[in-house]
Amino acid sequence: MTQETAEDGVVTGINVTPLVDITLVLLIIFMVTAHFVNDSALKVQLPKAAATEAIATPALTLTVAKDGAMQLMGQKVDRAALKAILIRESAANPATRVIVAADEGLVYRDIISILDTVKESGVARVALSAEKK
Repeated sequence: MTQETAEDGVVTGINVTPLVDITLVLLIIFMVTAHFVNDSALKVQLPKAAATEAIATPALTLTVAKDGAMQLMGQKVDRAALKAILIRESAANPATRVIVAADEGLVYRDIISILDTVKESGVARVALSAEKK
């Protein structure tokens, strides 16, 4: 869409086609990488519950796999790191909530141990995640 005047050769229009091409390529790259980022999460099969409630406020999500591997908000943690992070978060915000998404095959004793660690960190609001039947 460039237009030139015959007199002085001044460009009076801008070609936006390359800008649109670059934008579409970037959009495709972001869409593909977002898919790979999501696939790195722990594979957890949540137990089913007849009634679930919607969460009104944001919370920290602790995912626990069947083998006991833990991720807090997508970052791998062990018990000591989990406790340190939760102590820091609860000190900064006393209303901090933690949602535990534990695999249904996890032993009950391990779930209680994880809940103890969360409570010892000073977090008063803990919930267990489940899928609706």
